[in-house]
Amino acid sequence: MSIVMATFKTIDMLFASCEMDLVDMRAKTIDESFFAHYENQRIINSFLFNFGKIQDKIGAKLFRAVLYAQQEIEDESMPMRDVLNVLEKLKLLNSADDWERLREIRNALAHEYPFDITERIENIHLAMDAYSTLKTIYANLQRFMAGAV
Repeated sequence: MSIVMATFKTIDMLFASCEMDLVDMRAKTIDESFFAHYENQRIINSFLFNFGKIQDKIGAKLFRAVLYAQQEIEDESMPMRDVLNVLEKLKLLNSADDWERLREIRNALAHEYPFDITERIENIHLAMDAYSTLKTIYANLQRFMAGAV
């Protein structure tokens, strides 16, 4: 199995976990009382962990590997901004800024203070909304790899 296909398989498993967590999260109101229950915290932590892992794998590995495999770039060491521009040109990203926005959300999650519940709730909602963008980007990469784009 190629590295590209192995990466797709790994990301598929991470998405499956995120989907289960997202269903549980959407079934509840995420407010201050939500965090009083350990099971709710576990679901949030699982979703955010997998959301971050998916983003890492797509950004650090999949973007360049897919472009290289499809002969859109000559070298996988291309700077990220250039990779994003190629992805945008190929319409795999609506905008290179979409990926930057996902990174900003990930950074906000990594640097939040757990005792600031309002900030945490806002960041969770940002991540839930951004998750659909991440899924769209991933689906575009899958179609492109299959030659359907």
